[in-house]
Amino acid sequence: MILDVIVIAFWASPLVYLVMILLGKVFHRRRYRELLRKPRKRVDLVIFQIPTIGNVSTVNQIIKWVKNYNLPYRIDFWVIVEPSNKYKEEYTTDKLVIIPEDFECEVLYKARALEYARRLRVKMVKERNLTDRYVVIQCDDDSLPSKEFILECLEVNADIAIGSICPRPRGFWNTILDYERCIACTIFCNLFTNIGKPIWAHGEGMIISSEVDMNVSYSLSDVCKDYDAKLISSEDMFYLHKTSISKSHAGDLAEDMLHMQKVSIKGFTTYNSEKPIYIVPPLTFGDAVTQRRRWLWGHIRILRYKLLPRANGIRIVAAELSGMLVYTVSTFGIPLPLLGIIYVPQTIIPLLWATLLIWLLIRFYGVGKLMGWKHGLAAVLTSYITVTLNFVVHLIGLVKGDPKRFEVIKKVFDYDAGDFNLTQQSKKGSSD
Repeated sequence: MILDVIVIAFWASPLVYLVMILLGKVFHRRRYRELLRKPRKRVDLVIFQIPTIGNVSTVNQIIKWVKNYNLPYRIDFWVIVEPSNKYKEEYTTDKLVIIPEDFECEVLYKARALEYARRLRVKMVKERNLTDRYVVIQCDDDSLPSKEFILECLEVNADIAIGSICPRPRGFWNTILDYERCIACTIFCNLFTNIGKPIWAHGEGMIISSEVDMNVSYSLSDVCKDYDAKLISSEDMFYLHKTSISKSHAGDLAEDMLHMQKVSIKGFTTYNSEKPIYIVPPLTFGDAVTQRRRWLWGHIRILRYKLLPRANGIRIVAAELSGMLVYTVSTFGIPLPLLGIIYVPQTIIPLLWATLLIWLLIRFYGVGKLMGWKHGLAAVLTSYITVTLNFVVHLIGLVKGDPKRFEVIKKVFDYDAGDFNLTQQSKKGSSD
């Protein structure tokens, strides 16, 4: 009896997802209007920063594309690199930030680079070399925030904002693998980020106000007792979550670059935009495993060492387990009625067919609103293949264990190739 109820409940889960999507639309509109009414801060400077380990071509192409946006703001491009980077002189950037070899903080790898750049800005403001009316656009070296995303988030004046992930087609298997990211943004991010209880974040495109940038660090000691456990990955999730809790640390660089002073940060607003951020999916199956493994174990590390408060951890666990459990129970539940192990009443079979239809419509909407109706239809037709691929990739990453370092994947693409009309795609993906 209990098994019957469990399987039927999981088969009916698309109803819950539908409710979450509808609530997400409501709260997105409410947060949008709320932030429009918020007293507007003048933006003197937009800092577009990209941390990288050597992707010169892709970084320079991203900078070129953003310059072509002709944004109505003064914009400076910052590229953040390690001193070992061989291509330091080849970046077409306004400011090259080289992280000192002896710089130490409570985080590692990409988070360390972002923390150094953040502290540098705080120092520049204190020394009056930088206006305190700036906004940071955080971008990866293989992603491109759309013009619509940037303009909307600067218009609504959010404290910290993320966009919706839109894969750029790269072959059949590569593309359908990342359809799932569009679905996750549609179901989870739009709802939870816009009620100030974020789950996932997107380092591929994040807009941070100067108030957040100067008052919220990547340090662990203010929210975690055992901060000897270093933050290795999932730095974007950690940072977005920190803005939603009541207290954090600010770097007091006037006294000491490593000294931290506790300050209240109540009232920071998180916002999820439905405008696209273009990303390139993993180019090989091995790259997909590497990428998902890094994400998964980054989340596990956050949970294992309690790097965030309990309520935040519960949200992460619930979101992470939902997809895995729904897939597992729903798939293995299919043969159970045929074997006579569970009983499905004839009266609810029409409801179950309806939930399957709802699931397919969710996939069409989630992918189609960002990538166009053709990809929406492809997401419907490849629904089970996509979910199975993601399940297998995550399972392999879980079995392989914690990489204990920041693993990167190959990032080869050409925004100048003309194989993907970003302007047209952005218009198709725009949403009210």
